[in-house]
Amino acid sequence: MVRFLRNSAFVCLLLAVQTATAQQRTHRVDPRNTYERVLTVVPWVGSGTKADPKRAKYTPSPAQMSPTSRSGILGFQCIPSDDGKLALCEYVAQNKAALNQILADPSVKSFLKGRDKVEDIVAEFTKHSKTFDINRFGVRVP
Repeated sequence: MVRFLRNSAFVCLLLAVQTATAQQRTHRVDPRNTYERVLTVVPWVGSGTKADPKRAKYTPSPAQMSPTSRSGILGFQCIPSDDGKLALCEYVAQNKAALNQILADPSVKSFLKGRDKVEDIVAEFTKHSKTFDINRFGVRVP
């Protein structure tokens, strides 16, 4: 009888652990919330030539981005402000150190996702783009 109770307890414990781990595996994080992310209001830079394309400040050129490297900026998305003078961008990196130059620039309005309030980001971005929608903004990095 004691052996039966021990076996039953073991089976119940095993089922409980399997159920808990199965539930954990089904929960997925939205790809827009992975990695370190900084949202910025930056000026456009570059002369517009092939050698110096017009791009948002801190946006890496295609030559600077490597699909096999996980260092530096992994991905970004930029949209122009209503007046076209500024870019509203999100930069994604594996670690915060890759974003420190952006965060330290006093001429750039930046928000670190997870640290700053979403309401503050939306308030700043809608100053520059009246139709800005935070739910439609964000880059997915595999």
